[in-house]
Amino acid sequence: MRALLALLLITTATATTVTVTTTAAHADTNRDELWIGGGGRALRSSSANALTDDNLSGSSFGYARDLGLAVRPGLALWAEAGLATGSADGTMFQTLSTEISTLGLTGGLRARYQLHRLIAASARLALGAQRASVAISSSGGSASDHGWGAMASAGAALDLFAVARPPFGFGVRAELGYVAAQAIGLTARRDSPDDVLMLAMDEVTLGGLDLSGPTFAISLVGQF
Repeated sequence: MRALLALLLITTATATTVTVTTTAAHADTNRDELWIGGGGRALRSSSANALTDDNLSGSSFGYARDLGLAVRPGLALWAEAGLATGSADGTMFQTLSTEISTLGLTGGLRARYQLHRLIAASARLALGAQRASVAISSSGGSASDHGWGAMASAGAALDLFAVARPPFGFGVRAELGYVAAQAIGLTARRDSPDDVLMLAMDEVTLGGLDLSGPTFAISLVGQF
């Protein structure tokens, strides 16, 4: 009976120690994240290059949450949602000014590996939708159109933190990635019946606008 009682006490003490250790480790980790930053996307498709020679530049922000899954020591899986904007100006037919603008909404997963207390490397995969709009203008008037299409993005990032412990962490993230975007069929229609756009037609068929391309972004990251 004494042996059984002693074994029970040892088991209880061990379980309490493990619980305290797990709680302490959890309390030493920020599990929520907000980021805001800017970057660019290189446009490589013929449909995009017909409208502009520039790359898309814009900003992004989002939220992420540590899922708390024990994948392996030092490796954490985060769920995230983000919003990104972009714009680029150009010239068409040497006489028409063009403007492309985008709005992307995505949700995905990020696998983050802790290299050091203040340094983390991560890989990200996200799916979502993108709204693209095109405006064409000249001294004679303007025409525009917009549409939605699916998109997917992937990236690899490096986080450098100045502070990483709770209750708040702060750092910088540099990320290289790629966006694969569905081509969106657009037809630029005159904004006013009196607009002529130097062309004798009511609308200009632009075909499928493909805004796929490699990306680069720098973001400020806050964790709590």
